[in-house]
Amino acid sequence: MTRLMWKRYANSLTDLGGREYQQQGFVYIEKEDSARPVTYQLDLLKKFGFQKTEILHKNSCFAAFRAVKGQ
Repeated sequence: MTRLMWKRYANSLTDLGGREYQQQGFVYIEKEDSARPVTYQLDLLKKFGFQKTEILHKNSCFAAFRAVKGQ
């Protein structure tokens, strides 16, 4: 499933800006994106003082979550 998602993402980037744009997008993802599981990221937020964390949406390798520090 993950391979299919990455292929679709590559195709959408190519459609938006061509092959070079797609390659730049993947270079950026490799450098900046975390390949860690969402649970690891939420635990890390808690470690740094965020008391409330919540997964808003998760689909395949994509997720949106929020964290609140303090009341």
